[in-house]
Amino acid sequence: MALALGCCSLKAKHRGTGAILIYFSGLASSRSKTNADEIKSLRLITAIKTPYLPDGRFDLEAYDALVNMQIEDGVEGVIVGGTTGEGQLMSWDEQIMLIGHTVNCFGASIKVIGNTGSNSTREAIHATEQGFAVGMHAALHINPYYGKSSLDGLISHFDSILPMGPIIIYNVPSRTGQDIPPSLILSIAKSPNLAGVKECVGNDRVEEYTRNGVVVWSGNDDQCHDSRWDYGANGVISVTSNLVPRLMRELMFGGKNPSLNSKLLPLIDWLFHEPNPIGLNTALAQLGVARPVFRLPYVPLPLARRVEFVNIVKELGRENFVGEKDVQVLDEDEFILIGRY
Repeated sequence: MALALGCCSLKAKHRGTGAILIYFSGLASSRSKTNADEIKSLRLITAIKTPYLPDGRFDLEAYDALVNMQIEDGVEGVIVGGTTGEGQLMSWDEQIMLIGHTVNCFGASIKVIGNTGSNSTREAIHATEQGFAVGMHAALHINPYYGKSSLDGLISHFDSILPMGPIIIYNVPSRTGQDIPPSLILSIAKSPNLAGVKECVGNDRVEEYTRNGVVVWSGNDDQCHDSRWDYGANGVISVTSNLVPRLMRELMFGGKNPSLNSKLLPLIDWLFHEPNPIGLNTALAQLGVARPVFRLPYVPLPLARRVEFVNIVKELGRENFVGEKDVQVLDEDEFILIGRY
């Protein structure tokens, strides 16, 4: 597969969203609009990490390198600014800039899915308009969290978004506090823009959707092998593929492989011992792929867990992980924690 070349860092950190939209509008308008069927065909999508510079700004050089590694190892799409990419710690200006940057640099080689969901319908509409304006291929939308809503309110929320372009709905009750029931998904499935569902409830739910013709991606890396080969899932939207994209591609494309799945489970369990993306951020820093910079409230895993990761890498083989530097156990004083950025 051809390796996409990263592009130079943008000056958009000094601009407002309006300037970002102007910058990218010509690029986006020259591309044909993606339809939902193109998104439905994807098997392996990485929820991509956002690396930082020591002052807390985006490290676009490290970001471009990480996306290149994903493309080189067969990943078909990236979620930009999702939970893993820490969209929850970004301003909307930052989020739209990063979506546009990803499209501009890599949009010809990989599908760019922007996380433009919100617990505010107004913000979700506005961010999704901007995301499509800068050229993203699809949007990821969570159900309104914290404040929650009624079932009718959820339907109205998604109905406000779906006319804009291809949408993946993300169901993760452990984070939102509210399950999206299948009855809701089936009621909006008639929309040609519903690409599918990222489902974290489990494989029984996955099977219910596939039985009813709804495309679904597993949102649980520890279940994704069985989701794909036993329950009919299209594939996975993965955190682990940040680290071992080639192995995750084999898991999604190579047929049923319980042996490989078993080999990956210790890494997956390690990654999710603390809430995502704490483990991933720690891992990429110790692999030398991202600087050891954390935007608070995230902090690195404790020393014992950092040592454990080095042992997992050695067990699986360093050659299977992204980056080229030797894995190392970082000391506490090597991490930079940023509260203002």
